[in-house]
Amino acid sequence: MRVSISKKLIGGVLITSTMTAKIFDTIIVGAGISGLACAKRLQEYDEDFLLISENIGGRILTSEDGAVNYGAFFVCSDYYHVLQYVTLHSRIKLSDFCFHDNDDIYVLFEPKLLAYSFQFMKILKILYKFRKAFRLFRKTSETISQKKAIESDPFLHELYMKNAIDFVKEHKLQAGTDVYLSKGLYSTTFSTIKEMNAFSFLQFLLPLITPIYAFTFEKEKMIESFRDKIVLDCVTEVQFENGRYKIKSNDNIFYAKNVVLATEISTSQHFADVKKTNKPVSNHMLHIKGVPKDIIARKKYQLFSSGGDVQAIADLQNGTYLFYYKHKHPLMEKYFFKSQVIDSHFWDPAGTINGHTLIESNRGNNMYLIGDFNVAGLEESYITGIYGANQIIQSH
Repeated sequence: MRVSISKKLIGGVLITSTMTAKIFDTIIVGAGISGLACAKRLQEYDEDFLLISENIGGRILTSEDGAVNYGAFFVCSDYYHVLQYVTLHSRIKLSDFCFHDNDDIYVLFEPKLLAYSFQFMKILKILYKFRKAFRLFRKTSETISQKKAIESDPFLHELYMKNAIDFVKEHKLQAGTDVYLSKGLYSTTFSTIKEMNAFSFLQFLLPLITPIYAFTFEKEKMIESFRDKIVLDCVTEVQFENGRYKIKSNDNIFYAKNVVLATEISTSQHFADVKKTNKPVSNHMLHIKGVPKDIIARKKYQLFSSGGDVQAIADLQNGTYLFYYKHKHPLMEKYFFKSQVIDSHFWDPAGTINGHTLIESNRGNNMYLIGDFNVAGLEESYITGIYGANQIIQSH
């Protein structure tokens, strides 16, 4: 019996969903990168599933025309899974950055750096060791949960449980971190060194040794094989009863043997009975059309210290800028001769990387929790989707 046919245009992607039943083997809640990855994997193995989400892409948010990324801003060259579904644009180089510390403005390659060259070489050595372990962790996380993968690696587990500020002091990296690294981290994690753990500290410094690129997410390519298994709706309740899940949405009630929760942890933690998470961080973004003043005209990317009202400014090379700030709306007159807000967004949460809480993905009773609640990053989130799908595939 045919239940419904739904057609909607979301982010430039036409979603046509036809359901012949409301009982499925698996239901995925959320179509961010982890939910999409899970759906893609299940589709490859011809599994029966339904993907329910309010939107396609989650925090990979773009402008209305799809030309500007409002969410994830760059991808690394070693995002082996994600790279299948993005188009790379210009490489973002270290020479493109300008640092702001109150009224002091400087770039990376100038005499000031010489005083920190020894610390810079030390952090590079540490990063190469970390990257090797981190890439192995990615591979391992396809078959076991991120929690178990980190706990099984003493080096990574120690980093996750250590405060970044203690790690910095232990390796005598304070001066170089204050002058350079802290500003880069503040712009990408929206966090101070005192807030994050050492694992995240090193993870978000990997662009120092791994090329990064601006990109366009190819939603059509990602969903083309399972477009008819997507329902655009909001899930309001998930209950386990009589050996299966009852999933209520605004418009329907569905049933499934397996459920995969791929929403933000602030939404899914209630359904999954998660008692504690890492601390969430929030962030404001403005898409600005403006004429820049000299203070931001020197380089494409402006990175600021945590004490100010601005986090980062990115020149999109088309007369528009992305402007990130933490709390109070900054005065645009300081940075532009004239400016106009094209769009705005408040990320709440923008992520949950601050802390030492590792959450188990396998919640029992065929429930799986996927996403960026343990480790942030597009590739890492994608891999949690593969993990969730693999558990379901192997359970037959």
